[in-house]
Amino acid sequence: MNGAAPLDRLLERWRDQHRHRAPGSGPIEVVDVEMLRQGRPALVDVVAEMDGRLAHAVLGVRRPGEELRVLGAVDEPALGTLEDAEGVGLVVDALHDADAARLLLGAVSGISTGAGRALPVVSLVRDDDEATALVVDRRYTLTVFPWLSRGPHPGTTLLAGLDAAGFNHLPAPIAFWRRAGRDLGVVQELLAGASSGWALAISSLRDVIASGVSPDLAGGDFAPEAFALGTMAARMHMALDRAFGRRPGDADEWVHALRPDVLAGTAADRAFPGGDGLGSLAADVATSTEELLDALRRSGLHPPTIRTHGDFHLGRTARTDHGWVLADCMPGGAAPGSEEPVFRCPLADVADLTWSLHHAAEVAVGERGPAPASTHAADLAAAWGARNRRAFLAAYLATPGIGDLVPADRRDVRRLLRMFELARASRSPWRAASVR
Repeated sequence: MNGAAPLDRLLERWRDQHRHRAPGSGPIEVVDVEMLRQGRPALVDVVAEMDGRLAHAVLGVRRPGEELRVLGAVDEPALGTLEDAEGVGLVVDALHDADAARLLLGAVSGISTGAGRALPVVSLVRDDDEATALVVDRRYTLTVFPWLSRGPHPGTTLLAGLDAAGFNHLPAPIAFWRRAGRDLGVVQELLAGASSGWALAISSLRDVIASGVSPDLAGGDFAPEAFALGTMAARMHMALDRAFGRRPGDADEWVHALRPDVLAGTAADRAFPGGDGLGSLAADVATSTEELLDALRRSGLHPPTIRTHGDFHLGRTARTDHGWVLADCMPGGAAPGSEEPVFRCPLADVADLTWSLHHAAEVAVGERGPAPASTHAADLAAAWGARNRRAFLAAYLATPGIGDLVPADRRDVRRLLRMFELARASRSPWRAASVR
């Protein structure tokens, strides 16, 4: 590519096309450029400082006039033209051009597709601020990060750690795309027939509400799935313990740090389903949020902390023919806006999932609108949430080995879980956009 100025202009156009994710008009500084493929079509990978962040643009260079197979919602992936040793080339966003995306998979992983037969199907399955993900040849998923961490990406290191620890409830990583100490993307096997945990939960709730009978009698009972999901979650935490080790925790410090979120969560906690199968929270633990916090402060608990998932909701999971899998390792245990993984009590992840069950019930009731039958629908949805919360927790706590990571006294488990659930409830408006 001839000179930096043309590249700067192409990156400005890339930013314009990502305006919903990359607002700003400040200067752009190219940090790193790698030619992934010479000739036509060519592939050029660019890392640049842009509006205080590290942007990652994958550019394809095509012959002018060639037909483009556009992926996603962009009307036109073309970013402009440039001139190099091959002559004038049309520059496109490679992640929104099916042919360039197919070649990118090969450049990143060494996998050859389309040789000697029809070109494989390429589809865009995700395109947001966290990642752009493409399915190629109905066999591989290529995930590319549009914004980079300054070092290793937390989600990628979490995936690699789980895989190395022998956790097989995830799409196996085939290749990690890295350069200069930064994670650019990852290639994984595509799990055929996988269904999102969120979609399965909503489908089950619709069956319950439509039938008008209790969840255990309705078709599509989710409780066996919730039980299996609880086992998978416990195995995930034990694998994370093996992969990254553990650190000491302090319940008193957690109370101090989470107190504002817990009190806010109490206000947001609209009829959170109880009946967790561990006994009555009100009778055995506390009669108010303040008493709950006081009991934890006095408990002297020091449970271990591990590197957790960090946002373990139904939408991060999937059901396959072989069981439940962790479909998404984001955010890799890092807090929002941070790249540094946080070690937490594993029950914080558990609370994310139990809150997700509750949120699914709320969404399903909201689909009914303000109809007179909505009160009955809300009761059925609450019963669904309580039933599946019980099943999830029963399986989680019964998994051999999990007792090394959670308190032995179930009263302590209930107290900690309730505190984390209330803290999670206070964050629900921020999380709601990412659960589906």
